[in-house]
This record gives sequence, structure tokens and C-alpha cells, in this order.
Amino acid sequence: MRNPWKLLPKSGWKRWLALIGITIGGFVLLVVTLVVSVMLAWQNPNFQAWVFTQFVDRMSPAFKEESDKAPAPLPSYHGFEPDARALNDTAGLFQTTNVWKVHLAFSEDQWKALGPQRIAPMPGFMQADGRPLLRNTNAMRSGLAGVLGFNFPWSTAAVEFGGVSFTNVGVRIKGNGTFLASLGSYKHPFKVELNHYVKGQRLAGKGTLNFGNLNADFSCLGDALGYEFFRDAGVPAPRTAFARMLLSITGREDHRPLGLYVMAENPDDVWARDRFGQKGTAIFKPVTYELFSDLGTNWSAYSGIYDPKTKITTDQEERLMALARFVAKAPDAAFAAELGNHLDVEEVARYFACETLLSNYDGIYTTGQNFLMYLDPRTQRFGLIPWDLDHSWGEFPFLGTVDQREHASIWHPWVGKNHFLERLFSAPVFKEAYRRELEHLVTTVFVPARLSRRVDELAPVVRPVIAEVSTNRLARFDVAVSSKFYDGPRDARSPDDPNRPVWQLKRFFANRAASVRDQLDGKSEGLRVERNARR
Repeated sequence: MRNPWKLLPKSGWKRWLALIGITIGGFVLLVVTLVVSVMLAWQNPNFQAWVFTQFVDRMSPAFKEESDKAPAPLPSYHGFEPDARALNDTAGLFQTTNVWKVHLAFSEDQWKALGPQRIAPMPGFMQADGRPLLRNTNAMRSGLAGVLGFNFPWSTAAVEFGGVSFTNVGVRIKGNGTFLASLGSYKHPFKVELNHYVKGQRLAGKGTLNFGNLNADFSCLGDALGYEFFRDAGVPAPRTAFARMLLSITGREDHRPLGLYVMAENPDDVWARDRFGQKGTAIFKPVTYELFSDLGTNWSAYSGIYDPKTKITTDQEERLMALARFVAKAPDAAFAAELGNHLDVEEVARYFACETLLSNYDGIYTTGQNFLMYLDPRTQRFGLIPWDLDHSWGEFPFLGTVDQREHASIWHPWVGKNHFLERLFSAPVFKEAYRRELEHLVTTVFVPARLSRRVDELAPVVRPVIAEVSTNRLARFDVAVSSKFYDGPRDARSPDDPNRPVWQLKRFFANRAASVRDQLDGKSEGLRVERNARR
């Protein structure tokens, strides 16, 4: 058929009607073809990885701080700057009211070497239940950043800390979500190893310093308050201080303010010896949704998942594998009767009571990471250590609704299926200890008036650093620590919306304490936090 136009009606209006119909039909066919093509392409794990990589790269500008724009005249900093030259011990280093001036200085080549390096992302990392895989075999470390194709190599810098200068220091980027939120900016989270290249180079006995960038938390206090809460509850937890971070890059930046950071004590063998009073404590940093799955009797199957942070012995490896077999295979009666042979039940119950009160849904209850385990050499029993608490106090916007997190069930606080937690919370010996800890904490430590006073004490300490860099963050900070609660919706349209409602700490204290009290008294069952809750 050489001339398809001859098939069209000869009448003018009929011809136009036919043309419109053909156009609409062609457009619909094109859309259907594109949708089907994308659906078919989505079945390819490599296409999924590419899409998510592009999304992450384009998402970063939404999180950029004002400090990453062209520098403008900055207000003078009026906060107190402690002098590290006067330090005698780590107790003086880690005071929550300390805001240390920390200056990282890189050459251009050193800054480029810091990365991050791009590597092959993990194909098919998004599982059917909405949970991403957490380990990429191409990456140096576990976690979402590695899965998305980022490596964090070590580089070199000069560091000035509170007036004390160090050269030839190891520095690398750290974190997962906090790193992804810093893409395209200077304000990365950093791990600094003073003794990485120079053996014995330390500050107040510490060789490693961890700096969290506080991008996720508009109050900037969640981490420090969280660790402090665990310590006050009697759980072994790192100490914290704050840092006013400055960055220099030869030929590019000179003492550029990066804003406020939290400095968390590194949970290593030095910390363990100080905390437990003797050498030989094993510390692990698990990254797994299936905690204590039985993976056999070869330690190589466990090492990448449990990531030892101290030098461990063969006996300690065997002890962890024995715990995995016990959790996976012990009959219910034996599990309840012998639980105390493997776990320090009182310590573990105290840890979970704190996690529950803080509604920490970026940790063991859901994401399979952001906590540590220790094996006490005195008892040969395991306990748990909190880590990375920037989304604690119910703030985690990527899971559930505000109402669910504030009124989360104390008897079923985890999300989805979790074999270990289901067994643990069903064991009478644990349930009794867990309830005792909750009853104790809601009358002594998790008291809204007490927690609010602590916010009022710390807010003036950190406010000058926030004011120095970002007027937008300062306005949000003032809302986050305020006693005046705003009206209107509290759930964001999207959890990564930079204009999402500000999470207010004092409001959470009051609502969470009331909900837990009602659940303990049998007046409420609480709410299950859902992975894909509709907003």
C-alpha cells in the first residue's frame, strides 16, 4: 500500500477525527511499549543497579548545606573552644559539653585520594520485601554505600585538634546514609586514625576518632543524647563530644567551616579494656538481617557478616558459631532454659529496653546493622553495644509513620520476620528481665522532664556552630529543640524530602513515655511499625 492517506475519510471533519484517533492511539501504544520495556528491563539486576546509582547521584543536591555554596562573609564564632593540650585522660576528651575545634588539611592529591572510589554496584540488591542487600563483595566494607558502588579508601591529612597538631594522619570517609546524604558536598562523615601511618600517635590515649556529620538530625543532639541514655541505663556505650569541623584543601579551600559534627568514641580493644577492666574482649559489628543464622562450622562463612573489630581467638570464633547453632536449632524449652549460657540476659534485656524506648528503627530492629556485639572473656557470654544513633528517638523517616514510631509496640518492636528476636522475646527469662528494665527506665531515665532539661543544657552549647554555617539549619534546629510543638502533618511526602517536617525531640519524649506507660499497664497494645506504611 503506497499511499496510506487514501484510507482516511475524504470528509474534512471525519479526516481530522481519524487523525486525532490515530495520534492518540499511537501515543498510548508508545506509552505501553515504554512501560513494558521498563518492566522487562527492571528484571535485569544490572539495570536496577544503574537506576539506583543514578538516583543517588542526583539525590545529593537536595541535602547540600549552605556551607557548600559559594562562601559568603561568615559571622564570627562565639562558642567556647577547649584546649586539648590540657588533656590528661579520655574522660576530659569525651565530655558531651565539649565542642572541639578540628581542622583537617589536605593537599589536592590527598583530597582526590580520599574518594569515594566508584566500584561495580551490587546487581539485584533490592529484595522483594523492600529490604536492600547489605553486602557487596566488590566493596571494602559492608553497608548500603558499598552496595550502591562506593569504596572509602584511606588518604592522608594533617589534623589540628583543639590546639594539638598531628601530621601524616590516616583519614577516610565513613558511614552509609550519612555519607549518601553528603554526596556532592564537603561535609562527609570522617574516620581519623592518628596512628594509621605513625605507630603510637594518639590523643589522650585514643588513636581513632569518629566524626559523624549530623546531616540526618536537625536537632544535632540525637546521637549524643542516645549514647548518654544508654550509658545512664547501664549499657556499655561509647562516649561522645562535639566538633566544629574546618576543612582546608591546598589551592581550593582554607579553613572552610563544615559545621557541627558528633565525635563518638571508637569501640575497639582500648575502649573494651577501659569499659570491662581487662584485655581479651571480642567486639563484632554485624551486618545481617538474619542474625545468628547457622552457617556451618567454618568461620569464613561468618567473618564478613560479623566483622570483628578486635583481634579474636579461635575459641571466640567457636563461641559465636555455637550461639548461631543454638539460636537456629535449639528446641523452645532448651532455648529458654539455656539462653543464659550464651547471652548475658540482663545486659541484653537492658539494651533492648533502651532500643524500644528510643524507637530506634535504624538498627537491630530492622536494618540489620548499626549495633555491635561483645563477648565478655570473664563470662563467655555475649552482650550488645549501641552504635550510630543519629536516627534514634523515633526520628527515622524511612520506616513507618510518626504515629507508629511514637506508639511502637514494646512487645513486638521489630519489623518483619526476625527469627532471633521472635525466639528471644518469647523466652520467659528474657521477657521478665526486659519488663523489669522497661519499668525501671520509665521511672528513672526515660522521664520527659529530665530528657527535656538535658536538651536545654546542650542546645546552647552547639547552637553557635550551627549559626556560623547555615541559617536554614539554624532555623530547623530551633524548631527541633523547641518546647512549642507545631501544628499540621508530621509525615513527609517522601522520607528524603529536604523540606520534611522537623522532628521535635521533646514532643517525642512526651508521646513515647505515655505510650510505653499505657502498654506496661495493659491499656494499649501499641502499634506495629510497618516497612511500607502508607503516609
